[in-house]
Amino acid sequence: MINNIILGCRFLIAALFIVSGGEKLLGSSEDFYYVLQAYAVFPDPLARLISFVFPWVEFSTGVFLALGLWLRPVLALLTVISGSFILVVGQAIVRGLPIDNCGCFGELVHLPLRGVIVVDVTTLILALVCLKHGEAVSLFSVDGHYKKHQP
Repeated sequence: MINNIILGCRFLIAALFIVSGGEKLLGSSEDFYYVLQAYAVFPDPLARLISFVFPWVEFSTGVFLALGLWLRPVLALLTVISGSFILVVGQAIVRGLPIDNCGCFGELVHLPLRGVIVVDVTTLILALVCLKHGEAVSLFSVDGHYKKHQP
């Protein structure tokens, strides 16, 4: 039973990052750039770089997680990403920045910042749970397949 829950968490996180990154990739990097500017955290050149690179990171980590490829490093990266999201969104809430849409899912889903904190904290917790339960999370994975077939 617990294995199914852990496996479900893995696929839920994977879907979240595939959809989020994919939506940004399908949209304009300028749109994501404007969202990053609204958070007033990154200097302009860094915000521009993030707007080009980060959607690929999100999408790729989601795909790797779904496939179960390099699970531990990918889950570790996702905990760092989720923690970073919490810090960036949290500072925007504390500073009272007038951001109506987090920009997390491009134009697909609009979430207020307080809702995003809930999603990000949940994602962080689920990623940590997946990291803790390595055997369960590796079911139906590329990593698990190769681990079984090693001499």
